[in-house]
Amino acid sequence: MDIAGISSQLASTALYPSGASTGGDRDPAKVAKVSRQFESILLRQIIGESMKPLLESGPSGQVYGYMLTSSLADQISAGGGLGLAHILQTQISQKTK
Repeated sequence: MDIAGISSQLASTALYPSGASTGGDRDPAKVAKVSRQFESILLRQIIGESMKPLLESGPSGQVYGYMLTSSLADQISAGGGLGLAHILQTQISQKTK
């Protein structure tokens, strides 16, 4: 998997949406947080699609299904996840230097 296509401008936009980056304020904690959030979003998509057949039993199944997939994705990501957050963190840190 090659994610070298992440440009420094895209990485800076993700970390500093208001354009507040001055080039010297690259906070590793902020990079880590953005990476975990992205991994959580990706996990939510994967889990949601894989559990769709189980949770399509009416409106309540959809609501609880969303809550379940969201919570599960957040917990998997917080516990180390797929390792994607670490890879993204490394890539973003390199691109914003």
